[in-house]
Amino acid sequence: MAYRFVTGVNDLRGLKDILGIDFSPKKTCTYDCVNCISGRTNILTDKRDEFHPPKDVFSEIETFVNEDHKPNYVLLTGSGEPTLYAGFGRLARMIKDRFPDIKVMVYSNFSLLDREEVRHEVGVCDVVGGNFNTVFDDVFRKIYRPIESIQLQNVMEGLRKFRDEYKGIFEPDTRFFAGINDNEKNVDGLKDFMKDLGPRKYYIFDAKYGNKPLSPEFIDTLKKKFGDLPFPVEYKV
Repeated sequence: MAYRFVTGVNDLRGLKDILGIDFSPKKTCTYDCVNCISGRTNILTDKRDEFHPPKDVFSEIETFVNEDHKPNYVLLTGSGEPTLYAGFGRLARMIKDRFPDIKVMVYSNFSLLDREEVRHEVGVCDVVGGNFNTVFDDVFRKIYRPIESIQLQNVMEGLRKFRDEYKGIFEPDTRFFAGINDNEKNVDGLKDFMKDLGPRKYYIFDAKYGNKPLSPEFIDTLKKKFGDLPFPVEYKV
C-alpha cells in the first residue's frame, strides 16, 4: 500500500521501532532554520490549521499497524512544526485510545508552547523531544529565522509552563553552530535554563554549520560545564 502520511519505521536515540508520521504540507513551520534537513520553509506561519482530517491520518496508522507491523512508538513530526497541525491533539488521543500499548512521541521546536491548548495537546504524548539552542534573542533569530510573532521569551515561558504540567518523558536537545552559539556565555545560559526545566535526558549535537565542526576546546568546555547537571547529558559531537 502507498501511504501519504506514514514515513516508515526507524530507531531514534536508543528507542527502537518508531513509526514516523508526517501530516505537514512541505514545508510549514514557525521557523526557517539555517540547518533544517527539510530545506527552506515554504509556509512561514504561526497559524494552526487542520491540513488533513485526523481520521484520515489515523486510518493510515491503523492500516499499517494491522497489515504491516505494530511499532513500539508512533512519532508525530515531519516537514515542519507538528503543533501547527490543528488536529494534533485529536490524532494523539485516537492513537492512544485504539492502541494503548503503543507510545506516542512528538519532536517539536517548542515555539507554540506558550499557548495553553498546544501544551495540553502535546501533553497527551508519552515522549516529548525538541530543539532549543540559545537563551539570547539575537542568536535565536540568527539560527531559527522565526516568523516575527514568535518571541524567545514566550518560547522559554511556554517551556517552563509545559514542564510544570507534563508528567511524561521530556528529552530536549541543543545543536551548537560553529561561530554562532558555540561560546561560553551561551553554554552558561543554556545550563541554567535546562537545570530549571529538569528533563529526563539532554542531548548535545554538533550542527556542523558551514561544514565546520566544533573545536575540541569548545567540546571540552561543554563537557565541563554540563558535567554537574542533575540529569544525564548525551553528546553527539
